Amino acid sequence: MLKIIAGLLVLVGATTVAACSGAGDDDARSAAQAFVNSLSGPPAGVCAMLSPRAVDALGPSGCGPGTAVAALPREPVESVSVWGEEAQAHTRGDTLFLHDFSTGWRITGAGCHPRNEQVYDCSVGGR
Repeated sequence: MLKIIAGLLVLVGATTVAACSGAGDDDARSAAQAFVNSLSGPPAGVCAMLSPRAVDALGPSGCGPGTAVAALPREPVESVSVWGEEAQAHTRGDTLFLHDFSTGWRITGAGCHPRNEQVYDCSVGGR
């Protein structure tokens, strides 16, 4: 009987963890896709999706035409991995990094390509 109860507790715990991580994955995926979609709109919308540090790194030219933001790929998000308040989203031609701020998920790095197994070079923001 104890084995059955222990098995049920493990199952309930695993289901609870999976449900929590799934919600974070969905929110991060939605934010990443909203950012990609915003690239076709006005620059103010793009900047609103970036973290404050990423916006500051763009300098006075901001998110407008002719900037690194304008050259980012506009492809659907294919996968997302979430680790607590950090996330990584992949499109066919880009890697995005996100952070979950009190106001929601924001892009901290875009146009990122791996330099080695642990370091990415990003054209917008950074990791």
